[in-house]
Amino acid sequence: MRPPLVKSLLKAMIAILLTMIVLEVTKTYIFPKITILGSYIITITFSTLTGTVVSGYVLLKYEKLNQNLGNHILERERLASELQNLNEVLELKVQERSRQLLAAQDELARNDKLAVLGQVAGSVGHELRNPLGVMNNAVYFLQTVLSDADETTKEYLGIIKEEIAVSDRIVGDLLDSVRIKPPHPEAVGVGDLIGHVLRKCTIPENVTIVQEIPDGLPPLKADPLQIHQVLRNLVSNALDAMPDGGTLEFRAERAVPDAIMLKVRDTGVGMTSEQLGKLFQPLFTTKARGIGLGLVVVKNLTQANGGEIEVKSEAGKGTTFFITLPCAGPQVETAGEQEA
Repeated sequence: MRPPLVKSLLKAMIAILLTMIVLEVTKTYIFPKITILGSYIITITFSTLTGTVVSGYVLLKYEKLNQNLGNHILERERLASELQNLNEVLELKVQERSRQLLAAQDELARNDKLAVLGQVAGSVGHELRNPLGVMNNAVYFLQTVLSDADETTKEYLGIIKEEIAVSDRIVGDLLDSVRIKPPHPEAVGVGDLIGHVLRKCTIPENVTIVQEIPDGLPPLKADPLQIHQVLRNLVSNALDAMPDGGTLEFRAERAVPDAIMLKVRDTGVGMTSEQLGKLFQPLFTTKARGIGLGLVVVKNLTQANGGEIEVKSEAGKGTTFFITLPCAGPQVETAGEQEA
């Protein structure tokens, strides 16, 4: 048996140790948690001086720290993910804003050029058209009185007449680019409009015309004369882009409930991305002849009729124009696929 003094010492040490643990628990945790921790302490058997009280206390404290650390890690990951999402949204907004600024700069430069053209187009245009009209009448007179002339004379008179027509078209583009008349919209069938344009154009024998106008397509609500000019300019450009022949396609479809998309596609030489970026700028042209106003007129007339125009092209693979115009209603237009 242990001596009484040793037993008393052990009891005193155990009491002191238990008191220290309870005080530490009281300082470390709020009062409701003391009971929970105390349940562990009370159920521990003090078989030794160190016992499981100390190890149990340490274990509980470690588990709380570990839980807090895990919560902090999860919160940090959440904040990092939120920050990344905000950065992505900000980057998209910056890109969109930059695109808008570039578009505004391009439009401003375009309007500046049109303003300069407007200052000289009226007077210069009329001054040029008057002598062109006189020259055209003179050629007509010569062709009439020299009907029995040799083939060389007839050929050169024909060349003069063609060049007068080219010059007159350039003057017309110059005037039309700066004076867009208010449109007078009316219901006009897509197939009828395309057919009328093709009858007015000289289509080379090595160019195939394809039309795909679905049955039941409602008519356009637009100024027929202005849209006729739009399509005629596009046809002229397409034919110039196919000097060795090719295919010129006209396709129409219902874009949205109140609009029709008309596609004009050629299989010509196409354009580079740099050329596409300048396509609708005044005085820009990819052709050896002309002053680069035909597509300016196309865009202005399309927008004047409440429409939009886009273009896709690749060098060596042709060009496609997409023209979206409002439709007049549910009236049915009968047409099909035609090939010439």
